[in-house]
Amino acid sequence: MRFRRGLRFLPLLGVIYCLYSAGPAGIEEIVPTSGPGLTLILILLMPILYGLPLGLASGELSSRYPVEGGYYRWVREVFGEYWGFQCGWWSWLGAFFDGALYAVLVAEYSYDYLPGAWRPVARYVIPLLVIVVSTWINVRGIELVGWSTLLFNIFLLCPFAVMCVMGAFHWNHNPFAPVTPPGKGLFKALGVGMLFMMWNYSGYESLSTAAEEVEDPRRNYIRAILLAIAITIPTYFVPLLVGLAVAPDWSTLSAGSFTDLGQIIGGRTLALWIAAAGIVSNVALSNTNLLAYSRIPMTMAEDGYFSKTFTRTHRVHGTPWVALLVTALGYAVLVGMSVEALAVVEMWVFSAVYIQIFLALWRLRTREAAAGGAATAARAGAAGNTSGAAGNIGAVEGGGGYRFIIPFGRRGIWWVILPPMSLIVVSMFASGQEYILWGGPVILSGFAAYPVVAWWKRRRARLDPAGAS
Repeated sequence: MRFRRGLRFLPLLGVIYCLYSAGPAGIEEIVPTSGPGLTLILILLMPILYGLPLGLASGELSSRYPVEGGYYRWVREVFGEYWGFQCGWWSWLGAFFDGALYAVLVAEYSYDYLPGAWRPVARYVIPLLVIVVSTWINVRGIELVGWSTLLFNIFLLCPFAVMCVMGAFHWNHNPFAPVTPPGKGLFKALGVGMLFMMWNYSGYESLSTAAEEVEDPRRNYIRAILLAIAITIPTYFVPLLVGLAVAPDWSTLSAGSFTDLGQIIGGRTLALWIAAAGIVSNVALSNTNLLAYSRIPMTMAEDGYFSKTFTRTHRVHGTPWVALLVTALGYAVLVGMSVEALAVVEMWVFSAVYIQIFLALWRLRTREAAAGGAATAARAGAAGNTSGAAGNIGAVEGGGGYRFIIPFGRRGIWWVILPPMSLIVVSMFASGQEYILWGGPVILSGFAAYPVVAWWKRRRARLDPAGAS
C-alpha cells in the first residue's frame, strides 16, 4: 500500500459510470454511419454481448488482484513480461486518443455558446483548456475527482430526462427506420457501429489501475460495475429513441446534435441546457480517464520499463504528477483529429487489451483446474519474481477477504468471453481500411518498442542493481 484508500462506494460508482458512459452525449455521432434502427439495436445488444462480459471479467480479476496498475499487472502476472509490456503500452497509447476525444467533444458542444467566427479557434483552444483543468483536478487527488464526477453525472443527466418527457409529445415517426443507411451494406454499417458501441460500452477495467486508492476494492468494484450497467442502458437508449422520433433528418446528426433536438422539443432553454450537459459530460470523461490512465506509466516505471521519474508523487496530495502531466501532453497532441477517427482508432488499440484481459481470466481458470488446490501456492511463489512496487500479487490474491468469481467453471467461462472476443475481431476488420491503417501501426509499435525497452531495463539493472526493478 502506497496510497490512502480514499475513494468510497458512491463516488466510485460515479467514476465508473463516467468512465463507462457519462450520459448519452456523443452517441448520436454514429447514427448517419450505421443507421437509426441498427444504432438502437446495438445499444440494446452490445451490453449483453460485450459490456457485461467485460465488466464481469474485470470484476473477477480486480477481486483477485486489487493492485495499482490493474489490468496491466493482471496480464503481466498471468502471461509474463513481454505481454504485460504490450498491454501497458497499448493502453497508454490508446489513452491519448481517448483523452483527446473527450476534450474535442467539449469544444463541439460549446459551439452553441460561441459566435460562428470564434469556432475555428475554439476547436483547438477549448480542448487544451479542458486538458489543463482535468490535470489540475487530478493532481489534487482521487477524492476530488470522485466527488466532482458524481456531481457532474447528476447535472448532465437532468436535461436529458426533461427532453425524454417532453419529447413524448413531439413523436413524429418511427425511430427505427431505416435500419441501415440507404446504399450501405449491413456488414460495413455493422462493423463501424459495433466498434463505436464497444467504445461506448467500455471502461469497466479502467479504474482497476487505481485499486490501491479505492475503499474495499474486492467488493465495491464489481458492485459499482453491475450498477453502472443497469444505469447506462436506459440513459443511452431512451434519449436517442426520443431524439430520432423527432429528428427531421437523421442523416445530418453528429456529435452535438442532441442540442438541436433539444431546440425542437423544448426551445432555446432546453437546447442550451443540453449543450451545457454535453460539455460537463466530456469534461468529466476527460477528468476520470486521466485518473485511470496516468497510473499505467507510473506502474510500468515501477516495473522498470520507463524512467523512475514517472513514479514521482506530489508531496502534498500523493498523486503521480509526472505521469499525469506526460499523459495530458499526449492528449494535447491529438486534439486536431475528428471525433469518429479518435473513437475508432482508440477502440482498435484497446481491443487488443480487452482480448488480453479475457484470455488472462481463461488462463487463470485453466491453471486452477490443472493444479487444483495447489494453484494459489504456485501463484504466490511465481509472483515473487514479479518486480516493482506492485508487491507480491499472488500473495494479494491469496489473502483473506471477499472474492467475486464468475460461475460456470473453466469450460463455462467461454460462454462469457467468446462473444465479446468474436465481436472485437469482426468489428476491427470491418471498420474500414482507413482505421486499419491507423490502428494497426499503433498496435505494432508495441512489438517494436519492447526490444529497446528490455535492453534499457537490463542495462539499468547492471549499472544500478539496487535501484532497478
